[in-house]
Amino acid sequence: MFDYIFGLPMHALIIHAVVVLVPLSALVAIAFAVRPVWRHLLRWPVAIGGVISGVTAFVAAESGEALQRRVTQVRAATTDFDLLREHVEWGDRAKIICLLFMVLCLVAAWFLRAPDEDEPRRRMLEVPLAILLVVSALAALITVVLAGHAGAEVTWAGLA
Repeated sequence: MFDYIFGLPMHALIIHAVVVLVPLSALVAIAFAVRPVWRHLLRWPVAIGGVISGVTAFVAAESGEALQRRVTQVRAATTDFDLLREHVEWGDRAKIICLLFMVLCLVAAWFLRAPDEDEPRRRMLEVPLAILLVVSALAALITVVLAGHAGAEVTWAGLA
């Protein structure tokens, strides 16, 4: 299911969405968390960006596993399996953290309001939820960068 799209390995296509959209979504989520006056404007971009981040990271990890099975059979002689293992580990971490980021984006979009929309019950959640959102955004950004770097090392090892 997560193997090919248009005759190309799905992983090679979907990682571009992850590498671009997760950092963009993370920056929007951080702005949403730290600038309460922007929350009305950024609510939908945060929710949509979080979902896109979680879904693309999940698909990238699943398609990466399909590609890994193929690479270990077809290109076993030319693959550095230590680098591949490191990439897989960072990819798994990125998948989990991006799914957590997605959930926190949706919760934050629901509960965090602009200053003129405050209710006393929601105010109690504002600071802890904003902190969790910023931490998860930074974690998603960092793990995607590290997974991407490890993947580039696997791809280009021995070719430079």
